[in-house]
Amino acid sequence: MENLLQDAVRDQVFPGCVALVWADGDLRYEGAHGTLGSHPAFDAAARPVALDTIYDLASLTKLLSTTTLTAIAVAEGRLALDDAVPSEWAKGCPEATLVDLLEHCSGLVAHREYFISVAPFSATSVLAAVAATPAGYPLRQRAVYSDLGFIILGAWLQRAFETSLVEAFTERVADPLGLRTELYFRPLPASSDSDLDRIVPTEVYLDSLHPDGVPSHFEVRKAKPYARGEVHDDNCYVMGGVAGHAGLFGTAHAVLAVARAWLDVSLPGLTAAVRDRFWTPSPTPGSTRRVGFDGPSPDGSGTAGKAVTMSAVGHTGYTGTSLWIDPAAAGGPRIYVLLSNRVHPVRTNDAIKAFRPRFHEAAARL
Repeated sequence: MENLLQDAVRDQVFPGCVALVWADGDLRYEGAHGTLGSHPAFDAAARPVALDTIYDLASLTKLLSTTTLTAIAVAEGRLALDDAVPSEWAKGCPEATLVDLLEHCSGLVAHREYFISVAPFSATSVLAAVAATPAGYPLRQRAVYSDLGFIILGAWLQRAFETSLVEAFTERVADPLGLRTELYFRPLPASSDSDLDRIVPTEVYLDSLHPDGVPSHFEVRKAKPYARGEVHDDNCYVMGGVAGHAGLFGTAHAVLAVARAWLDVSLPGLTAAVRDRFWTPSPTPGSTRRVGFDGPSPDGSGTAGKAVTMSAVGHTGYTGTSLWIDPAAAGGPRIYVLLSNRVHPVRTNDAIKAFRPRFHEAAARL
């Protein structure tokens, strides 16, 4: 494992990473490799990664915050999986339900660049734009991975818990697990910089890195040369850094703690029956989705390769993060955590696609 991760740093899959392999109660591997950054625009680029380094978790937010809070809300009777999407948000997903959003089969399109037309920072404006986006396909006919559905879910959770998403996550997930300083949202405009020295940078916003043309997101990002402690996802950025689809920052051990809480049903409010329902495969044709989670591809072509059983659940994040929980692994349950900033200095580096299965297959042998 050491050589695999060191080679990934050398081959510029990412500047650095933290990896954890947990198996049936034991931490089989924990390692920090590489540096916080690699581009000279980042003034602390050569600093080594540590086990407590904080990463932009990107779409792991969907699992760790949104899915987890939804499961608690369902267990407590605040929401039901067959609740219809509130009418004011349902143009792009007519007749869809809560579970359809979680399983990415609601009819909502995958992605839209709302940040082009919404000035920072207005979650209300982005939500209104999402609500006005027409459906892209018939309900439950296929699975289309959609940020839009989780943007709606973030707003729906605020309504269900009668508080902000930040407060709901802190009070119902982070605090019970003792993770307030290890797993959190960073609202914009910039919150306290007291922990900034532990946070890795993500993208560097320099025209010179894009000789074939400046990307569309540069206009909203040009105030600073790189993102560090400010969410990388551009729609989440203009929403103020807090959303149902992105925005969480955290350490690898914090990600592991939430995964173990799912496995052990140790979060207040969560029940085994609800957990098992959320880990049930979607009936949508061709889908690998569970309820708020992803599952492995039967042919081994997914991010976990052939390293996990068909009972495994997990998720990835665009910045280079991933989490897999395999309750049926040989020898006992296993959890795999990999956090990296593969989008530094540019998001077009996609070498992690080939690396992720190799990581999980090596981790499964430990």
